[in-house]
Amino acid sequence: MTIVRTLSSSSDFDKRENEKTRIEKAFQESDKTLSEMVSDNYSELTKILQTFSIVNKNVNESRDKIRKIKEDLSSCKTLLHCKRDELRRLWIEGVEHKTIVSILDQIEQIKDVPEKLEGYMAKKHYLHATELVVSAVARVEGSLSGVNALRDLKVDLIARKEQMHEVLIDELNRQIYIRATSEVSKNVQKPGSGRSSKQAPQTTSPADRNYRRPGGMARTLLKDVSGSPSSSPTLSVTCGEKNGEIAEDLNSDPEENLSHFIAILVESLFLLKKLPEAVEAVKMRIQPELMAIVSRASEKIVESSCHKGDSLANEHQPRYLLQLLQLVFQQFRCVANTHQIVLNNLHRIVASGAPLRSDQLLYDMVDIWSKIQAVLQLLLSDYLDIQNSASSRQNAPSNFDEPNTDIGMYFSKKKPTKPKKLPLFRFDASIHALSTNSYIEDHRPTELIGGTDGLMENAKHQFVCKPGAHNITAIFTTLESFIKEIETAMACAPGSSSLQAFVTEFVKNIFLYQVHYNVSSSISSATKGN
Repeated sequence: MTIVRTLSSSSDFDKRENEKTRIEKAFQESDKTLSEMVSDNYSELTKILQTFSIVNKNVNESRDKIRKIKEDLSSCKTLLHCKRDELRRLWIEGVEHKTIVSILDQIEQIKDVPEKLEGYMAKKHYLHATELVVSAVARVEGSLSGVNALRDLKVDLIARKEQMHEVLIDELNRQIYIRATSEVSKNVQKPGSGRSSKQAPQTTSPADRNYRRPGGMARTLLKDVSGSPSSSPTLSVTCGEKNGEIAEDLNSDPEENLSHFIAILVESLFLLKKLPEAVEAVKMRIQPELMAIVSRASEKIVESSCHKGDSLANEHQPRYLLQLLQLVFQQFRCVANTHQIVLNNLHRIVASGAPLRSDQLLYDMVDIWSKIQAVLQLLLSDYLDIQNSASSRQNAPSNFDEPNTDIGMYFSKKKPTKPKKLPLFRFDASIHALSTNSYIEDHRPTELIGGTDGLMENAKHQFVCKPGAHNITAIFTTLESFIKEIETAMACAPGSSSLQAFVTEFVKNIFLYQVHYNVSSSISSATKGN
């Protein structure tokens, strides 16, 4: 078009001819150049043309295939639209079969639950047992609730779940009062391991003569007793704990670590939703279990006294009472620290955001030390013979009741007169004694509770020496030291504990009176003899 436009715009014929000649010459040159290039690149050009031909053929075939696929899809759509009801039925059947297979798998797993549960319980893997029974009951009450064949198994699993917390509570109490104190009890020497008690000198320390060094767990429990009630115990929950969650190893002994085992018991009770009931049961059994510890310690002292055929209850051997108190004090320390471990785990569960009220779950160490003091008061009341001592004082002559008696009066001549019987102080009528007796009557156990490890009746206590007010002289220093520990643990003022008030009142109103009475009787006998 450019050439035509150039030739048309020229008015001169010669110019047009010249332009035409030039253009023809340029065309010939271009044609010659093109021919040379085609000749030089003939093979490449041939390949390009062949490749283009193949590509063009493939594109055409692909278009045909796509067109056919579209037609097939359209046909399938039409057919599927006609068969949608049947497809829906097949899909529903597939879902049903899948659900049935899942239910059958769950039934097979549920059938094995009782056997697995018994195995876990026998090995004391309580956390696995609790998780197993809780999940099994959730299944039989949920997705498997309509399976009539599981009716009997469902009743059995629910019954096992309801009874499991009782087993856990008994085990928790056994750990607190039996296992925590067992190593201390083993430190008492068996009969024949030392010299006879009749040959043993009074100056020999009972602790050195009758006790060995406590074991590892006992040393740990006894290490930190004098801390405040809010302080953490020496044992903490570390073994088997991952990211704050309690884990249980099936390949290890669950009782190897006391604190971890207690954490497992508390966690299991929490999973069973029985923590409030468990805490209440633990609180109710504190004093009876402490009394059972005293009973077992008394039997241990009697067994180790080398008086196989004799009765220590009729012998004035206050050193055995001192040994008993030393053993009981060590065991009470272990019990107190074990209770602190229980409280730490309860605090952990409350702090984890569990839907539980802390006032319903928790007790404190003041409660424990108060119960310990109450039991020690009962023990001391028996061994110091407070009831008979108070009665003898009440019936004693009044002239021996004056603390400032003039000794010279015994050496002066006087007409013998019958002593007047004036009303004297009665220890059992004091405010402290009345409150103690009332507490004892309200909490005195009437029957054994909690199985073979459990509780004892107060009347069946086995004495290790003859009761008497003068027994206080052998135990006073050790008793006062333990009272200071109690007051430190309770964070109360020195001398303000109930046990200290009990001891002080006994010393002032009974023991010192008996000493005064004996001295006065000796002086009177001496003067009459002269």
